[in-house]
Amino acid sequence: MRFFREMTGGLAIRRFRGKKPLWKKIGIAGFTLLELFIVVEIIGFLATIVMSNFYRSKKAAQVAVTLQNVKNIQIAITSYYVMEGTYPNTLNTIWLQFYGGKVVDNLAYIGGATAGNQGGWEFFASNSPEIRFSGPTAMEYAIKSTDELLPYALYIYGDAATSAKIVH
Repeated sequence: MRFFREMTGGLAIRRFRGKKPLWKKIGIAGFTLLELFIVVEIIGFLATIVMSNFYRSKKAAQVAVTLQNVKNIQIAITSYYVMEGTYPNTLNTIWLQFYGGKVVDNLAYIGGATAGNQGGWEFFASNSPEIRFSGPTAMEYAIKSTDELLPYALYIYGDAATSAKIVH
């Protein structure tokens, strides 16, 4: 019988009796529910921080793009004025001439022959309510962004006398 046990490995079985099971000895174990909840909360917290920073940087980039677009349009309007002697009636006039047919849809514009009839077009040109822009005369123009630029800006505007400005 002793010989049989040695040949079949019976002694090896007897050797591990009374000790920890094999799966505990190898280290196979799972996470507790509390540990999983903590990891999920940490990942959620980090994702919230990343997404809020992404949203803020996206809005800041949109403000920068809109500001640069207003400056580019002011250059095109000035070029048009030098060539034609008057400001264009719509932005699409200069957009077709200078920018290959693209249409401007996120900027409000008053200028050219219709500028003198737009005196009711008012918006604040600064944080102070005393400073109001009430529309250009026939020899001026005004541009105002119509995009939602909060929290970085209320809007961006520019006119014949002023470079593009951000109104906070």
